[in-house]
Formats: sequence, C-alpha cells, structure tokens
Amino acid sequence: MDNDKAITLAMASAAASSFSPNAFYEKRAVEAGYLTLRRYLADKFPAVTNDLLDIGPGSAERQAIIGQQLRDSGAARDPQVLAMAAQLAGSVIHHNPTAVEAVFAQTKDLQHVIDSINTDLRRRGQD
Repeated sequence: MDNDKAITLAMASAAASSFSPNAFYEKRAVEAGYLTLRRYLADKFPAVTNDLLDIGPGSAERQAIIGQQLRDSGAARDPQVLAMAAQLAGSVIHHNPTAVEAVFAQTKDLQHVIDSINTDLRRRGQD
C-alpha cells in the first residue's frame, strides 16, 4: 500500500470514529491521536488540508485530495507522520473497529496500513 493511501485511510477512519455517540463523554485515544497527527501536519506540512476529512471522511474525492497533498508536500515520506498514522490505525482497530466501515474499508485494511508502514519504516532504518 502506498504511504499516502495508508495515511489517508488511518486519518479517514479516525475522523469517522469521532462521529460516534457520546464523543464528549470521555477522552478517547482515537480522537487524541487524530488531533495530534493533524497538529503535526499543520505545523510541518501546511500545504496539507489536515481537517479535510472531518466532514465526509468516506468521500473518495476528499481522500484523493488529501492523498495528493500528502504526496506533493513530502508528508507521505516523513517518518513521524508514518509512525503516527500506524499508531492511529492501531488505535482505531483497538478502540472503534467499526469506524473503518464508514469509510468503505475493513479492519483488515487498517491492519494492512500498519504492516505496510512498519515495513517501510524498517526498510528506511536499514538504508
């Protein structure tokens, strides 16, 4: 899986997770991780519209736009962005696995995000 697609799927799933009932009842790890990644993107890669998936995270058009922005800005190659996206995907799997269905994917797709990113990060460490 390409890094931009992996990051986008993790972000879209996390954004969908925030639509769950009682979102303000307790602090939730998925939303905290999502906001952390968004803040990092805003600080380091301002060309990425980091809140684009807050509305309509399942939109193929919105996902394509953010994917392109991640590629063009270099964010899709940034080890910190990749690590945060993998952690975010894991958080969605652990805390709200049904959220991924709202973006027309499956839990196994999020696991593939984690595996793909971790493989890429390990490969970079060997270079």
